[in-house]
Amino acid sequence: MRKGKFEKIRNKTLVGLAVVFALPLIAFAAAPAAALTAAEVKPAIFKALGHEVPQKQLSAPAGELTRADALRLSLESMGWGFVIKAVDQIGILPEWPEVEGVSYIASTMNPLPPEAVRADLSAPVTSDDVAQISVWLKECRKEARWKASFAWEGTELIMIKHGVGDPVGPATGDMKKGVNEPLFAAVLAVDMKDIPCQIATAVMVGANKAPLATIAGENYGVIGGINGGYFAGAKPIGVLRRQGYTDNAKFWPNRSAFGWNESGEYVFIDGKETASIAGDHSFDKFTEVLQAGPLLVKNGTPSENTEKIQPNVLDFRHPRTFVGTDGRRVLWGVVDGRDNMHSVGMTIEELRRLCGWLSLKTALNLDGGGSSSLWWRGMTFTLPSNASDRERPIPYAILMFEPGAGVRQ
Repeated sequence: MRKGKFEKIRNKTLVGLAVVFALPLIAFAAAPAAALTAAEVKPAIFKALGHEVPQKQLSAPAGELTRADALRLSLESMGWGFVIKAVDQIGILPEWPEVEGVSYIASTMNPLPPEAVRADLSAPVTSDDVAQISVWLKECRKEARWKASFAWEGTELIMIKHGVGDPVGPATGDMKKGVNEPLFAAVLAVDMKDIPCQIATAVMVGANKAPLATIAGENYGVIGGINGGYFAGAKPIGVLRRQGYTDNAKFWPNRSAFGWNESGEYVFIDGKETASIAGDHSFDKFTEVLQAGPLLVKNGTPSENTEKIQPNVLDFRHPRTFVGTDGRRVLWGVVDGRDNMHSVGMTIEELRRLCGWLSLKTALNLDGGGSSSLWWRGMTFTLPSNASDRERPIPYAILMFEPGAGVRQ
């Protein structure tokens, strides 16, 4: 065989061998990174957050996780599980079919999750993804916040989430110092001239007391609802007037009140004035009146009047319900509490600061604790703080109706 021909055969052989050996390497290089399971992802999340979370508070599926699963696991470990559920409820409504809890929060919170992770939430989560998520979670430990609003038929639901929860021990930080503690608030903003608001008693649904969802659900044309003032047993404490009928005519001395009528006029009554207005007929035009306290803000200035309310109610953190006005609309709101993962609640002073953040010019504290609850379009958007995890039955509620509707008679 001539030398030239031999060289050609040898070269072809070497090239063929090179291709044969290179193919596995190319295939290995092109193979996607292996997807991880919850058991592999959780340790990194817990390490980044500085705490472990009981399995009952997590909902990661068995098997390999997607990026969306990993973000859900991260948010739940931060104490944002209820926020996911609340946003998922929005997605049930026909106006927002595209809204889904994890993806919506991931695109609207601050700080945002890693862009590479958000780019394709359906992709399998990899070790590189988890490394980026860990960095993001460490940023969330410093500060995490989220706000969203959904408007419908003259009402607007506003949800606010702040901070990272901790499953161990009581929350003892001070919001004023910027501690990144968990808080959740839900607020209903309404134009009282367009949206009829009335007080509805549990008696109207055949009970002395009933959960807010029951009182709202048993009336026709209800858009939203919230719990009202203080009560003892099934009787309101202080004055209560509904649709012009006075259930309790006695003003509680030193306690503030809120009144309104079907024309959309409303008034905040300072606790210092309640003793003198008991026989004042100028307030007769307000067909709905409830008494609570203390007044939180008056004419843009924090109110210092404690209205002789016990210090443990004022100075300890509790779930809170409040009503206020920004000069254009009336805002009815609830701050969840008594949950170190979800929301620790607020003192009255902290609630005053929230009112300032919401630009409320005047605001009144209502009955809080286990009574606090907010309902909108057939669903509850607050988390009960009772040991039973059920809504506390209340003697009455404030309901927001579609135009032309009202409390069932």
